[in-house]
Formats: sequence, C-alpha cells, structure tokens
Amino acid sequence: MRTVDIARRTAAGLVAVALGTTAGAAAPDRPAQAGGLAPVRVEEASDSDGSVTKVATATCPGARSVFAAGARIVNGNGGVVLTAMEPDAELTSVTVTATARTGHASAWSVVAYATCDSSTSPPVRATATVGSASTAEVTCPSGTLLVGTGFRLDGPVDQTYVDEVAFGSGLRTVRVHAGGTAVPASLTAVGVCKEPTQPTGPPGVRVEAASGHDGTWPKTVVTADAGPNAHVYGVGARVTGAGHFFLSALLPSATLRRAGAEAVRASQLPGAVAARVGAAEDGAGSLTVSGMELAVFH
Repeated sequence: MRTVDIARRTAAGLVAVALGTTAGAAAPDRPAQAGGLAPVRVEEASDSDGSVTKVATATCPGARSVFAAGARIVNGNGGVVLTAMEPDAELTSVTVTATARTGHASAWSVVAYATCDSSTSPPVRATATVGSASTAEVTCPSGTLLVGTGFRLDGPVDQTYVDEVAFGSGLRTVRVHAGGTAVPASLTAVGVCKEPTQPTGPPGVRVEAASGHDGTWPKTVVTADAGPNAHVYGVGARVTGAGHFFLSALLPSATLRRAGAEAVRASQLPGAVAARVGAAEDGAGSLTVSGMELAVFH
C-alpha cells in the first residue's frame, strides 16, 4: 500500500506527481502479454479560468472502447464539485463536468480520463438513476463483470457532493453516495461491464489503499504498482469522517499500474454558508481508494 499526504502542497499538484498526469495525451501503446496492445489512458483538460461550470471529454482512439473512466479537479481547493464522470452510451468517450460553489472565484480546471482497450467481447454500459435520494446503485447485466465506474450528480453543489463511488460485492455493482446538507435532485450510478474472456492472468481483483484517519485535508491515496501482468481499469473511492468532505479526483496512473483518489474539505466561501452548516465540527476523516486490476483482454 502506498499513501501520500498532501498537507502542505496543493492536491492537484501531488496527484500529478503521484500518477503522472499530463493533460491532452494518450499513453503510448505497449506490447501486451498475449500479443496485441495493452490498454491506454487518454486525457483531456478544460480551460483554466473562473468559469462556474466546466466540461472535458476524453475520446478513445481508433476502434478502442472505453473500459473505465477517471476525473480530476485542478485548483478547486474545496470550492469546486465533480458533478459527472460519465462514459457515453456508445463507450467511445468519457465526459467529466464540475461546478464551482458560490463564492469560488479563482481559476480552476477539470480533466477527463478514458481507459481505452479492445476485446473480442466489447464492454457495455449499465446505468441506474434515483431521484431525491443520496444513494444510487447499478448492477452489471447477467453474464458480465464490472470493469469501470461512473456517476452523475444533479443538485445544488453548495450543499451536496459525491463522497463515494464504490465497487459492490462480487465486483458486479457500482454504488454512488452523495453527502452534504441536501439531497440531490437525481443521482446516477454508471457501470462499464463486459463478458469474461480468457485473460493472460487472473480475473478482476480489487486492490485498496487508505490514508490515515486524521484532521489533515486534502488527502491523496495511491495503490501499489500492479506489476507486469495486470492493469488498473476501474477506480473507486470513499471518504469517511464527521465533516463536509468530498471526492475531487478518481483516476488511474498514466501507466495504468496504479489507482489514485483525492478528497478535499468543503471550503468556507461567501454565499455558500449552507454547505458548511456545522463546519466547526469538521474533523478527522480518511480516504480509501480501490482499483480494479485485470489482465489484458485479447
């Protein structure tokens, strides 16, 4: 397990160091163990300015499909909320959206990540949406297993935010939870699922890493290297603790060997006081990241 604390550095900066993020590029093709090519990570960043809402879309090259999604807020500092990390229905791209909370005036940006691969058994997307509820869960279709995650949140970002995107039991479900002082208007859980194929190693394995449980925020956590025979596809994370904490990044490393996540404390902003009701009680918490390690599909 590898844990990185970012008490004295910006969250975005340390995620970039730990996971090798450089917006606007795809990792080069690498030979796969069973012939063919290994998966690649494609990323695309929005402009960095003071706009309230930003959108970034990462598109898979050629005939590759989206197998997993990732997202990251840069320079949000607890004032910007991820509202979607969503593969499209055709699984050709991943769109990430984020919205600044009332009173957040500094420049920020958002980055979308798509983990792209090909297989004799293409992936499919499964979604489940709930209205006026804090938890949404989707299950992969019969005969398929989970390879990637996603979500969409519709609601007042001053008062609600995503603090969990988790793999369910049996690696067939995605559970999304929204915390805060309000219930979202709607919440969607997204799963990228595929039929098992003969891999070059064992089927999907969940790996985890966790931060310490303390009052230092923001937090970044990165899993150990997957080694030469597997890659990280889906990424999940959850924040626990008595306070207003939410996820600001879920992404695989540029080499697709590690999974990383970042969590921040909701900042106190002029005009967004409702999001910080009971702010004096904010205290200790922790961040856990989960990575879905799978062998190459060929």
